[in-house]
Amino acid sequence: MSFTAIAFTFLSMGAFAFLMWTLVQKQEKNDPKFEEKLAADDRRAKANRQAAGMEASAATGQVPKQIAPQLPIEPPKHAP
Repeated sequence: MSFTAIAFTFLSMGAFAFLMWTLVQKQEKNDPKFEEKLAADDRRAKANRQAAGMEASAATGQVPKQIAPQLPIEPPKHAP
C-alpha cells in the first residue's frame, strides 16, 4: 500500500470516530436520566460478577474469600 492510501485510511477513521463521538455526546446531553442508567448498569454488572464468582467457586468446591470464616491462626506447637 502506498503512503497516501494509509494516510487516507487513518484520516477517514479519525473523521468517523469524531462524528460518532459527537453524536454520542449529543445523545447523552439530551438524556436527563443518563447517569441513573449508568449507575443501574454498574449495579447489575457488579451483581453478575459476584454471582459468577460464587458459581465458579461452588463448582470447584472452594469457599469465596468474602464469605470464608475468619479463623484465628495459632502458632504451631512444638512436640516435646
